[in-house]
Amino acid sequence: MFYSRKHMIAKKLFWPFVFVLISFSAYAKVPQGEKEVLLELYRNTHGENWTIPWSLNKPVSKWHGVEVKDDHVVGLNLFNNNLVGQLPDSMQKLKNLQVLNVAFNQLKGQIPNGITSLKHLRVLRMGKNELSGPIPEQIGDLRSLEILELFDNDLSGVLPSSMGNLINLKFLVLSSNGLQGEIPETIGSLSNLIGLELGSNNIKGKIPESLGNLTSLNRLVLFENQLSGSVPNAILSLPNLELLQLQNNEFGLDLAFHESVKKANYAVFDVGEKTLRFDAKPISKFDIKGETRMADTIFEDEE
Repeated sequence: MFYSRKHMIAKKLFWPFVFVLISFSAYAKVPQGEKEVLLELYRNTHGENWTIPWSLNKPVSKWHGVEVKDDHVVGLNLFNNNLVGQLPDSMQKLKNLQVLNVAFNQLKGQIPNGITSLKHLRVLRMGKNELSGPIPEQIGDLRSLEILELFDNDLSGVLPSSMGNLINLKFLVLSSNGLQGEIPETIGSLSNLIGLELGSNNIKGKIPESLGNLTSLNRLVLFENQLSGSVPNAILSLPNLELLQLQNNEFGLDLAFHESVKKANYAVFDVGEKTLRFDAKPISKFDIKGETRMADTIFEDEE
């Protein structure tokens, strides 16, 4: 086929132009304000000593654990990366952030209140650190949140009632802290909740009847608190509950309670100092075990 000289010249000019566009797209810069937040995080947590430090001379999209989409930072996965220090208050400027995973590090100080303004946040994993102080009262503003994990820190104060606004929440894991007060009735509004873990705190009072509304609940972990009263029958009848841990509380567990449990379909049920383990099918007697276990959790997000 015959091509004119002008056509051939245009073709030669076209492909380099396309290559430049593709290269620019692949290494497009995030806004300077977002980059400055990341740099502050890096400085605050001694980034030079991280297990995998950032190559600051490379584009932000190439930094370890940073996910960029449409020229904005949408994900930070710095799980188990030797972060030592405090999260900067400026984290709230990452307005498009959807995933923040800084679990299994050595972060100190309080959870920045500004994090509660990140309306697109779906995953907040900050477990296994040294965080202290209360859970921000405005935590309920994170309406998109699906996973909230703050276990094994030094958090104190009460559980904010605003947690009942987290309508998309599937996993709430707050075990092994110093949380006090009572379980808010509002948690019974979290119809999508699959896992609720509040073990090893200083929570007192009764288990709210409203938890019997959590029909999607698969595991309920309340061991080692100061809970008292009776366990609502509605909880024992939850259709998807497989793990129930109540040991080391102040419950009055009478014969009627144990008879109710016999009719349930739990994989594992813990009370007192023993584990009562059930098969998937109804059984006529308890299988007594001498040890307990906590629910398994996948801590690291897939990249």
